[in-house]
Amino acid sequence: MTTEQPYPAAPARHSRTTTRPGPHRPPQQEQSRRQANWPGGLAVTLGLAAAGVAFLPDWGFLAWPLAGVGLAGGIAGIVLSSQGKMRGLGVALTGTTLSALAALLCGAMLLYPSMFGTARAGELHIPPQPGEKHSVDFVVSSANGATVRFGTLNDQRTATTPPSTDDWHGHASYDGGRPVLSLTADTANAGVTNQISCQILVDGKKIAESSGSSIALCTSNVE
Repeated sequence: MTTEQPYPAAPARHSRTTTRPGPHRPPQQEQSRRQANWPGGLAVTLGLAAAGVAFLPDWGFLAWPLAGVGLAGGIAGIVLSSQGKMRGLGVALTGTTLSALAALLCGAMLLYPSMFGTARAGELHIPPQPGEKHSVDFVVSSANGATVRFGTLNDQRTATTPPSTDDWHGHASYDGGRPVLSLTADTANAGVTNQISCQILVDGKKIAESSGSSIALCTSNVE
């Protein structure tokens, strides 16, 4: 009688425990969750606005605060983007660059207005230049003659009026701004009492008037 030998038991299979990793967020998804770099966008807008406003005769002074705020916004955007709180580092860098260039443009136009074909706001031209918006007439009355200084507080011309009963006129013009006009007339002969009067007229309207026995002084801001 043949006895069947049992087959060897199959080795036990060890069960594998599969660990599923947690959800992985790609860098693009994490970057999209960060806030947009609005200070950088504001800097781009203000930098372009400052560069445009700089060429306007009556509003050119607004370019300075626009460029300053834009520069501050651009720097803030760079810092926040570097800290990972906002995306859009390139926008912040562009805004900072544009605002800085606008500030440099304003400075160059202030120092060298003729290079850009523009005049400083409030710059007075003696003699008058054609095409400017406002005319100025400096008037002096002095029977015994006088020494006259006229223009603005920081830019004046000197003239001598001969003894005459006719009024002396000095003409000027400006295109924008609010120049501080000044007119001084004093007696040409210190030993002679001389009744002197002065007037400043802008576009035919009298804005200043004075008189004296030896000197007359007229000063006024243009409204």
